[in-house]
Amino acid sequence: MAEPRATTVQIACGHQLEHNSTIYVPNFVATMEKISGKMRRTGFGTTFTGTGLDTNYGLAQCYGDLSLLDCVLCYAEARTVLPQCFPYNGGRIYLDGDNAVCGNRTRKNSSFQAATKQAILTAVQDAPSNKGYARSKVSVSGTVNESAYVLADCWRTLNTSSCKACLENASSSILGCLPWEEGRTLKTGCFMRYSDKDFLNKEQRNESSKGNVIVLVVAVVSSLIVFVVGIAVGIYILKHRYIQKKRRGSYDAEKLAKSLRRSSLNFKYTSLEKATGSFDESNKLGQGGFGTVYKGVLPDGREIAIKRLYFNTNIEQRISTMK
Repeated sequence: MAEPRATTVQIACGHQLEHNSTIYVPNFVATMEKISGKMRRTGFGTTFTGTGLDTNYGLAQCYGDLSLLDCVLCYAEARTVLPQCFPYNGGRIYLDGDNAVCGNRTRKNSSFQAATKQAILTAVQDAPSNKGYARSKVSVSGTVNESAYVLADCWRTLNTSSCKACLENASSSILGCLPWEEGRTLKTGCFMRYSDKDFLNKEQRNESSKGNVIVLVVAVVSSLIVFVVGIAVGIYILKHRYIQKKRRGSYDAEKLAKSLRRSSLNFKYTSLEKATGSFDESNKLGQGGFGTVYKGVLPDGREIAIKRLYFNTNIEQRISTMK
């Protein structure tokens, strides 16, 4: 009867880049997979993968009124969207929530506002002692079929007092949405929503065998999607590094060539004369343009090829090392 519960309302990414792409991606995939197993059993999961700066931490929790099947479907959606935050090292995705979102289509009268305040107060009181989850419904006085519906949820990592404090803070925010017909608030640690429409899911204690099969299928498919996303990111990283390496290689070759050009050997004629045995005929390699080519041996043992030019023998002779 109300707005969809599975709508992605907000994705918040961190501002710090991951430490090591090669390690970050498999750690992220492993963390999502570990949580997946826990979500299938309890609808809540925390875990971590890795060590030091490359440690990847994860937390996931479904709203308390979701069936296990709906919970797994919700998580399957969330885990495939989070990679959008890459290459930043953190992110959150909220389905059906925001800091303060008010439905502003219909203004409600004072009777509805009073019923909403009572429903919110009841939920805030009940949730901390009920594993952080409560739902309430209060009929609007003077009407036949109108009620105020409220859902409150704390993260399971909060203790009783922290849950209560978070929900009290959330209730102060959400009351600011009155007199509009609907409002939501999402804090770091808790969620609350009220509406004049029954958005609450029917509480289900047991899952059918068919539902369990669907849960397993969804879990496998979502795992494959995250795995493929991980591979895609990995390929991107490797390709980027390959391109960078080629660029660096090209730059290094350029530097080497310049270095070689700068360090080309230059010798006086007397040095070349000694290296070739006074340009002995036995060291003659051949005749080329502008001169004769001789083989010579430098004092350090290197063999060189020398072209004796038909110009002034006092000029410096430019030579290249012979392999």
